[in-house]
Amino acid sequence: RSHLDAIQSAVNDVAAPGATACDLFAGTAVVTRRLAASRPVLSADVQAYSRVLAHALTQPRAFRPHEVSRLLEAASEWLSSMQPQVSSLLELERRALTDATEQPGRLADILQHGALVDTDRGQPDLKAAKDEARGVLSPGDSTLSWYYGGVYFSYRQALELDALRHAVRCVLGAERDPTAVAALLGVASDVVSTVGNHFAQPLQPLKADGTLKRSWISPTKRNRQLSVFGRFETWMGRYAMLEPTSHLCVALQADYLDTLANVGSDVGVIYADPPYTRDHYSRFYHVLETIALDDDPGVTRSPRDRAPSRGLYREGRHQSPFSIRSQVVPAFEALFDNLKRLDVPLVLSYSPMSDGTKARPETRLMPIDGLVAIAERHYTDVRLVVVESASHSKFNRAELNTLVAGSAEVLIVAKN
Repeated sequence: RSHLDAIQSAVNDVAAPGATACDLFAGTAVVTRRLAASRPVLSADVQAYSRVLAHALTQPRAFRPHEVSRLLEAASEWLSSMQPQVSSLLELERRALTDATEQPGRLADILQHGALVDTDRGQPDLKAAKDEARGVLSPGDSTLSWYYGGVYFSYRQALELDALRHAVRCVLGAERDPTAVAALLGVASDVVSTVGNHFAQPLQPLKADGTLKRSWISPTKRNRQLSVFGRFETWMGRYAMLEPTSHLCVALQADYLDTLANVGSDVGVIYADPPYTRDHYSRFYHVLETIALDDDPGVTRSPRDRAPSRGLYREGRHQSPFSIRSQVVPAFEALFDNLKRLDVPLVLSYSPMSDGTKARPETRLMPIDGLVAIAERHYTDVRLVVVESASHSKFNRAELNTLVAGSAEVLIVAKN
């Protein structure tokens, strides 16, 4: 958000008033919403959760209180039919949370081995409770409970999220309203029990030597007391108060090459914010992707012992070429080749190289001067805008070596 002013300014500098902007790697769609305040936007991302957020942030549906109540009633009906059938699992977790301060071992076991899809691990009482729950729940109907309950959410929270998914389908139809789904994405991000409130990997309650850490206990107990239904009401209220953008946003799920192959003549500028580290973004959003797609994601497994991956990642999780060292240069070449064909200006966000760590000395896969060199082969006018917090400075080609490393964001602004 701190970079939005600089991004919008750069887009307005190179695009004609009223021309459509294409947000090519839209992600959480905050840039899409800002740009749609002043011009039409084509918002594109390979992940489905981005399309949901783009719709909800630009064209939110203001649900009335009685409509939200109807959704919660439907969710409560589903939940009341399921809870008694998995009472052993819920009671085991309740005792684990109650005793966690003095005896954290049981809760640590749930965090490590609590997923129902993980059939072979856990203490005997946990395995028995999971076996009982698997006889009732299914990965298709109780997806979040099956894959992520116990690990990313409490079992109660996972069931409540599944109940709301069921309610959205039943009350609003199979197409599912994007605003209601976006509210679910917000709830999942609020109640997840991880460091950083994302889904890259579950908590690690044990040290390398097998002894228990203590830092995770209090925040996990606190997060697992959060009410999913209460948070859903809050998020629905937030979207109800959100003003629609003044310009139309068309949101689609597509990768960058497919999007560029199909853009219309109305597109007057491309804003691109591709990944810039080896950490695939899909690791951080895979649970949200499952909520957005409302599917049975399966789970990736260890090739060694076929155990579920520690992160419980979706099968076929997207792997971006921009996050793979051997593919990043060809990916950027393909991006710029398509932009040259379209002959539209570009605003490209990237982060400069930083000092990194001993384990990962190069935190970024492309140096800024390498990106500028590619841009200059395709555009006649290339300049840099370095964004630091709310301020930004312009640099010319000769000043590349003076760029501030680390947190600064660089905008490569190119036109013919």
